[in-house]
Amino acid sequence: MRHTQHKEPYRTFLRFFNTLGQRWESAATYKWLSIIMIVTFLLSLSLILLRKEGVIYWELIPDNPFKAIELSFTLLLFFEVISLVFSLERSVSKSMEVQLEILSLILLRNAFKEFGDFPVDFVWSQIQTDVLYMFANAFGALIIFLFIILIRKYEKRLPICRSIDLMKSFIAIKKSLSLLLLFIFLGLIITDMVYFFRQEHTFNFFHKFYTILIFSDIFLVFVSLRYSNSYLVLFRNSGYALATVIIRLALETPTPYNVMLGVTAALFVLGLVFIYNKVYVSYTKSNGLQNL
Repeated sequence: MRHTQHKEPYRTFLRFFNTLGQRWESAATYKWLSIIMIVTFLLSLSLILLRKEGVIYWELIPDNPFKAIELSFTLLLFFEVISLVFSLERSVSKSMEVQLEILSLILLRNAFKEFGDFPVDFVWSQIQTDVLYMFANAFGALIIFLFIILIRKYEKRLPICRSIDLMKSFIAIKKSLSLLLLFIFLGLIITDMVYFFRQEHTFNFFHKFYTILIFSDIFLVFVSLRYSNSYLVLFRNSGYALATVIIRLALETPTPYNVMLGVTAALFVLGLVFIYNKVYVSYTKSNGLQNL
């Protein structure tokens, strides 16, 4: 009886997490997110144009209309981070895919940012380097997009647990970690907004969040040892953690080195997924493991 009572709060927590995930991924939520994106884009563009025309003089508002695109893309990336948090519960592989999706969108945002920084009156000699950087970010995002498609093609979501009970236990741990990451994400957002409106120095949100993801990935590597002592599983999960490190370096590195690192991370994950699934599938079938 006591054992059941101790488990009840944890079951309530898991139901709470499941409810959050289902509501976030519902059609109604995506409809509201679309509305928020549209309103943000139009409102920010209007304020920027009013500032440019001298109607308003708030210094926090930029005077470059293309900053509205950058702001809207940043908001989109925040929504993607929330999706990343909930994807961790489904599978580590899916979480890795969403990390690469976020990286590709960051590169696209960088391309728009390069274009938005062009002066109104310019000559080619002044912007030729920036144009090359713009195309480097754009085509880097395209290559990562291609690799994500290939990763989804070869990814089979193979199991690591030998029983349903172990599988449920592992998923419960991942849900706990996901909810913790969600609270950290919200805390970072609130802190960054407070700094912004105080006109203090803000931090790069994605740099910090990917740093936290590195530690969460390493944590899952050690947790997975409890459920499987397979070298193949250990190598795969450790490889995913290393890919997160490379992505983190890409976010910190200037163009075009960020593109090189980002494409390298995506290629590394593609190679890891392809080899792992080809080798491990026969082992899975022969040992009758339960799917995650």
